[in-house]
Amino acid sequence: MSDFLFELGVEEVPVSEIPSILDQVNKKLQDRLSKELVEFKYVEAAATNRRFMIYINQIDLKANDTEEQLKGPAKKIAFDEQGNPTIALTKFMEFNNVELADVKEVDSPKGPYMVIERRAEGRPTMEILKEILPQVLGELTFAKTMVWNASRVPFVRPIKNILALLDNQVVECEFAGVHSSNKTFGHILLSEDFFTVKSFKDYCELLAKNFVIVREDERRKKIIDEITDIEEEFNANIKPDTAMLDDYVYNNEYPVIFHGEFDRKYLELPSEIISTFMIKEKKLLPVYDKKNILMNVFIGVSNIPDENKYVMRGNERVIRATFEDARFFWDKDRKDDFIALRENLKNVMFHKGLGTFYEKTERLFTLVNYLVKHTNTEHLAESLQKAAMYCKNDLVTRMVREFPSLQGIMGGLYLKEAGVEENVWKAVYGHYEPKGYVKVRLEDLGAGLLSIADKIDNITGFISQEIKISSSKDPYGIRRDANAIIKVITEFKLGFDLKALIHLAAGHFVSDIAAHEAIVKTAVDLFLSRMENIFKDILKYRYDVVNAILNTPSEHLNVYRLFVRCYGVSKVANSDAIIHLVALHKRLKNIVKNAERCQVSEERLIEKEEKILFDIFKETKTKIEASIVNGEYVEACSQFLEMKPVVDNFFEKVLVNAEDEGIKQNRVGLVQRMDELLSQIADFSLIVETK
Repeated sequence: MSDFLFELGVEEVPVSEIPSILDQVNKKLQDRLSKELVEFKYVEAAATNRRFMIYINQIDLKANDTEEQLKGPAKKIAFDEQGNPTIALTKFMEFNNVELADVKEVDSPKGPYMVIERRAEGRPTMEILKEILPQVLGELTFAKTMVWNASRVPFVRPIKNILALLDNQVVECEFAGVHSSNKTFGHILLSEDFFTVKSFKDYCELLAKNFVIVREDERRKKIIDEITDIEEEFNANIKPDTAMLDDYVYNNEYPVIFHGEFDRKYLELPSEIISTFMIKEKKLLPVYDKKNILMNVFIGVSNIPDENKYVMRGNERVIRATFEDARFFWDKDRKDDFIALRENLKNVMFHKGLGTFYEKTERLFTLVNYLVKHTNTEHLAESLQKAAMYCKNDLVTRMVREFPSLQGIMGGLYLKEAGVEENVWKAVYGHYEPKGYVKVRLEDLGAGLLSIADKIDNITGFISQEIKISSSKDPYGIRRDANAIIKVITEFKLGFDLKALIHLAAGHFVSDIAAHEAIVKTAVDLFLSRMENIFKDILKYRYDVVNAILNTPSEHLNVYRLFVRCYGVSKVANSDAIIHLVALHKRLKNIVKNAERCQVSEERLIEKEEKILFDIFKETKTKIEASIVNGEYVEACSQFLEMKPVVDNFFEKVLVNAEDEGIKQNRVGLVQRMDELLSQIADFSLIVETK
């Protein structure tokens, strides 16, 4: 069977971009081939920071043939009374170069028509690939791009080669001034220049000989196996998180684990300083013993074998020098009055147009006061007020100026050394976390609340400066901060109105009412977009359920309640009840569509059926709203469905659009109240995947 091999060779791409680029190339290429009716059986995709590979197995060398039907005139005008072709049919045949025998009659809802059926032969796959490969590459999106040659085509990094082989023949195409070929390159340090590839098997074997392990899972396994060997050697624990492991996997085409040691005296430093520096600054992993106590050992991943220990010794020298500096900074900073450092923040700019970090801490003071009041955490009020005032002091310490990745952590440690109460230093210590909607479990509520305040200040501030974000560009991490806020809210089950907090935060930056409302709207839309992404792509809720939850109008933005609603409605959507709820809500909405809001008066109820419905609705409404307040959405749906026989009887026996305008408006108002109540759970009319 035929196969297709594609490799895009580039200069080193940041790890953060690699999964997205590989996913884009893979999906876009498959989608284009499918659209062109080219069938294939199996696709494999892999990437390093220097190459993106797609291999398609059992690909047809020709697209499927297609059949098309050309519609001509209706039969009644295609023939005259004697059964001879009219000019309408004659012209149709002439235009399409066919004889009368080629014309067929087919039925349609409007009567019989005359048609021509044609079979179009599928295009060669080689021809299709030549056309679509440059299109796929041109449609890729990146956080940042650069221009590097005369083509002036922006791309994530300069392109070195395009390898494209169909059935071992070169697919000739060009993108950004680079022509396709049958050549690729090996390891940047351990291999010679380009070499010729004849097949996918040849490709894998040649790369292996040239010190490139092309498949990510093989590189990952090699790294994990070698880490396990070191754990056994030192009777230790090593904890690479997903981000660090991905960094190792994508940044090293031939990963080799090495380990080194440092002087035990540096273990007198707080373990956070040692571990954070290793992980954030040098991409090394600290080693812990079986009691989870830090050891004077570290490991790293090299892109080359370290048989002569050059890489190990080089890292040991850097570690030693750095820890010596860190010990000096630690001793010096502790002699300063950390609390008094806040005055120095008046000279540190947060962002042009947004003031200094001193002014930012004053804003945080106001925001945490709102949060503790509306999250039933008044017991944390005093400690969070202090934390808000001091949380940026470490920006002017020697340690953080040298090692920015220790922001927050050092503030917490210095406050702890100063004898400040635990709730204060822990809030400062963790307020930069989480960084996005991460999987790790959050521990300190105070840190979470301060994190929300800090990040909502960032978001509203940057929006006030008209800083734009898009699907591919987010220079200030606004989307990441929004994701982090959602994570904190859902993790700690904080049921407050985020929109009100946004209003308060926006008021710190603008006084004009229109500008203020514009900031709030942009921020609310951002959070709704982020929740949609999290619900659908991360939590894997059904897309129609998410739409039904997020498209219910509300004056408030209660993130946690939306989270609980999505969970509850998802359960209902997978039950037999969903069919009845969807049908009922569609019926309610069809009646009240385009109607102005009407009042309901018991005195205007005439028919027995509408009186019974009104009485039962009043009684059930109280129960349903209580269930909604308690987050019991499955129960709320069940209670609403108990009314369904009465609602059905009302629609059967009562004419809503009565001739009397007053009676009509009263009945419309009753239907509106039912629609509004059901919409507090979800817009069930948007759910399409019913059982």
